[in-house]
Amino acid sequence: MVYFFKVHKADEGYWAECVELKGCQTQGDTLEELQRNAEEALNGYLSEPEDSNVLFPRPKNHVATKASRILRVPVDPQVAM
Repeated sequence: MVYFFKVHKADEGYWAECVELKGCQTQGDTLEELQRNAEEALNGYLSEPEDSNVLFPRPKNHVATKASRILRVPVDPQVAM
């Protein structure tokens, strides 16, 4: 499963927000660091105890391109959904 983060250029580096999950945001000095941080932020956001009843919205269909500044961020298979 893949979620999508909209990338924004900052004065120094970048920041990104998950399109589907309000409040799931991260930053990085480079796009490579931003990608790693987005994976960590997403998996932390989605981590819930096995007995949790929280339902997260499913990812939307996006086309990730450099021009659109959208990052494709995969969910770690070990994160309970």
